[in-house]
Amino acid sequence: MIKKWLPLSLSALLLCGSITSLAAETKVYQGLGHSTNFRVGPGKDSEGQQVYSFNYVDAAVLFDADGKIINAIVDALEVSSPNYDGESMPHFSGWPGTEGHNLADHKTKKVIGKTENTPANIANEVDNWKTKRERGASYGMNPKNEWDEQMDFFQDKFKGKTVDELEIIFTKLYSDVNGRPLKENSRNDKDKEKYSKLTEAEKKEVADITAGATMSLRDSHGDILGALKNAYENRVEVAIPTK
Repeated sequence: MIKKWLPLSLSALLLCGSITSLAAETKVYQGLGHSTNFRVGPGKDSEGQQVYSFNYVDAAVLFDADGKIINAIVDALEVSSPNYDGESMPHFSGWPGTEGHNLADHKTKKVIGKTENTPANIANEVDNWKTKRERGASYGMNPKNEWDEQMDFFQDKFKGKTVDELEIIFTKLYSDVNGRPLKENSRNDKDKEKYSKLTEAEKKEVADITAGATMSLRDSHGDILGALKNAYENRVEVAIPTK
């Protein structure tokens, strides 16, 4: 009986040794990427003065040796001029000593005066900036499926795909008008035409995407795909200690 089990035991040891060797040779890569964009908007204030904003998207991504995404965490900081009336929106009124900017009241949505750009006031603005994840339910995009929840969904969809593959999917399954996933019931003629050319399998994939997220991966609200690409370009090998 011992003789019968001995070859199996030796084989098991050799297999374990091979697995350990493979594990020791496994390479993963970590990348931190970002993308930025300036936006004319959203909208204008009650006196007709233009609102301005910018978005800074961060992506911390773990890739395998083939460039496929193992895990990704994405967040974004959106900052506007103080004449935007969104209550949770971070503001920047200008450098200390510069002329005051229109200031909007979040409740009345009306301009109530000018900002006082003192060092203390500007420091207070910056100290209280919050990312879109930190803003959570107060972000105000969709009460039933806010930005952070949709981003969680996308992060899961990114897994197992390369950045190039995500770009191909974006080109094929997302709107050329607003960058959002295509919809069967879209009223836009260009989106209707693009959707009609999809295969049944692609239409099913689009339906799966829109069931979890409807926001864009690249538009005036931020370039998420650009941040992922930058993370891949900045990737470095991570040495994982093995026993």
